[in-house]
This record gives sequence, structure tokens and C-alpha cells, in this order.
Amino acid sequence: MRLPDRRRLAIFAVLLFAMVTLAIVAAHAATSRPNAVDVRVDNLSTGTLLDKPATALVDGDRQLAARRFEALMFPGWLLSIVAPIVALAYFWQSGLAARLRDWLRRRGGNETWMRFQFGAALASIAYLAALIPDFYIYRITRTMGLSDQLLRGWSLDWLVNMVATMILTACIVALVLWLVDRTHQWYLYAIAIIFVVSYGLVFAKPYMLSPLLDRFTSLPAAAVPIARDVETLAKIDVPVVMEVRSRTHLGTAYVEGMGPTKRVVLGDAVLAVSSAAELRYIIARELGDIDGGAPFRIAFLNALCVIFGAAVAVAVADRIGFRRDDDPTSRLALVAALLGVVYLIVLPINNAALRRVSAQSDRYAVSLTGERAAAVRAIVRGADQSLHSVCASVPARLFLESVDDPSRRVAAINGVPSDCPR
Repeated sequence: MRLPDRRRLAIFAVLLFAMVTLAIVAAHAATSRPNAVDVRVDNLSTGTLLDKPATALVDGDRQLAARRFEALMFPGWLLSIVAPIVALAYFWQSGLAARLRDWLRRRGGNETWMRFQFGAALASIAYLAALIPDFYIYRITRTMGLSDQLLRGWSLDWLVNMVATMILTACIVALVLWLVDRTHQWYLYAIAIIFVVSYGLVFAKPYMLSPLLDRFTSLPAAAVPIARDVETLAKIDVPVVMEVRSRTHLGTAYVEGMGPTKRVVLGDAVLAVSSAAELRYIIARELGDIDGGAPFRIAFLNALCVIFGAAVAVAVADRIGFRRDDDPTSRLALVAALLGVVYLIVLPINNAALRRVSAQSDRYAVSLTGERAAAVRAIVRGADQSLHSVCASVPARLFLESVDDPSRRVAAINGVPSDCPR
């Protein structure tokens, strides 16, 4: 049946309004950087950048927001670790782990398949226990303007990560327990598997994992000569690509991959707001990571932490009395809970090591480019935009900071006091 003219006109008007609205939103998203914060940082003089501590360079109002953000973020992050620990410990202590093991056995299939399913169940319990604090962290970052991701996008990412973690955990559990059944040297094979997985994930990330989460493209024409100039100075030839914004307007720059797969990734916001001198420093800093072997060292450090954590968790679990219905499979829930506790102990040590790697990359970039003012400007710009507290609190520094806070970075570059309260 043909619609009356007035109804067709109304539908057309609604569709036109929706299209215009979407165009305005898209235009706003595309032009959200540079913004007023960037303009303020652009106006800082070279003399000011080279003489003042970071506390005098950052925006005061945004630092107040940064301290609020830090105070809100840390409890949420801590709960996201503690909640799975408690859930897994209760799962074992209550006997639910043993009952699940028996139920999976009754369903049929061989022992390896039962262990695979049990490992997937452990990962799902940990993820579901952390759902509320994870959502809290998402809402905090969204409310503070640090994330543009819609709830449906966040939910999809959360589900994809949970499924991927379930599969990976299930494979590791099934394989390790299979080794335990067959050799007394199972721990040597387990250590080898951890290293293979750690390095394999880093190696495969640029071409197997990253494309599933983000979109990458070639550098804009104006940035290509800058990247090539810095690569020539560093005598390092690696691809430099642009990450198209999908979740945030904040600037990002990082190295991913290892060996033949390594590359430097620059977020489109970084390219939109950085001066040529800042861009030289930012690229040089990432090349400093490559020159210092940071991808290899970080993968090694992560594997070492997992091995140490697993060894401690197994050793402690062996000293906790067995339940009558326990076996190595059901006690994995206890081991996983203890592994979470060890993670909280090891994380500050891991973060301290990563901060040293980051500081080396800062020194490398400044030495290579000679752009001290540009380096400080880039650090201040990042702190203002990302609400990074210029003087991080002790808990945040211990557990959340894998890069030194802006006060320490600027102090190291300029040779000035950090001006942070002791």
C-alpha cells in the first residue's frame, strides 16, 4: 500500500534529521583534537618548558580532575583483582570445584576434555567476578572524558576478551595436567610453554590480534619524512603506521611485535596535535624501545613473573590441607586464587622494571633528537589530556604506573627538581 504524501514527507524529514545529526557527531569526533588544552600547551614558551618543573607546566584544573580520577580508579582496579581471588577461593573451599569436576566427568569424554572445560570454567568465574569493577572502571573513564567507547562496544570487547581468555586458560590447564600425568619434569615443559606463549603473543599481535580490535593505516604524507628522518638518525628501519581512533581521543604511541613483525604505532590524535619536533621525539622514543630490546625484555619479564607466581602459588597450595574430594584438577581453583595474590605482590616489582625501560627510552629520544623542549611539551600535553596525575600517589605508582609520572620525567630531562611533595 502506498503511503500518503504527508507520511512519506515526515519519514524523509526524520531520516534527513538523523543523517545531519550523525554528520555533526562525526564532524565533532573528527575535530575533537586539537582542543583548548592543546592550545594552552602550544602557547608554553621554550624557556618555560626548559626551566620549570612539570607541576608548574600542567593545567591546574585538570590536575584536580586527575587526582579525583586517580582516587576513583585505584579502588576499582583493586576490586577487579580481589573479587576474582575471593570468588575462586570460595569456589574451591565450598566444594563447588570438585562437584563441577565430577559433573563434567559424568557428561562423558576423556580426562583431557574434562580438564579443558574446567579450565574454561575457572576463567569465566574470574571474569564474571570482575564484571562489576570492570564496568565501574569503564564508566569512570567514560564520565571523565577519557573514553569515547559506547556501552555496546565495551560489552562486545569484554565478551570477546572473556572468550579468548577462557580458550587460552583451558588449553594451558589441559596441557599442563596432561604433562603432570606423564612426567615428573612437567614443570620444565610448563616453563617452556609459558615462554613460547609470552613471546608468541607479542610476535603475532600486529597481524593476528590488533586488526581484530582496531583499524590501522599508513601515515599521513606530512608525517612520512619526519618518521624517515628519525629512523635514519637511529639507524633503525621499521614500519610506522597510524592507528585510527576507535575508542578514545587520547594520543597513543607504542611498539608492538617482535623481530620481523615489530612496528611503531602512532594514534591519529598524536599526529593531529603534535608539532614536527614533538613527533620526532615521540617516534624516537618508540625507536628507543626497539633499540633497547624493550619488546623482548618485557615479554621475558612477563613470562618470568608468571613462572614465579605459579611456582609460589603451587608451593603454598601444597601446604594447604586437601579436602576429601580434592584432586589436582579441583585444586586449580585454589592455585588460581593464590596466583592472584602473588600477582599483587609481584606487580610493583614488574612496574618498577618497566619504568626503568621507559626512562631509558626517554633518554635515548632526547639524546637522538636534541629536542628537550619538544619532549617536555609532549609529556605535558599527554598529562593534561589523559588526566595523568603529575605527582602520582604511592599506591598508584606501585600498582598502576608502568611509566614514570610527568614530574619525574620532566625532572630527568631538564635537570630540575620534581617539585612533588615527599
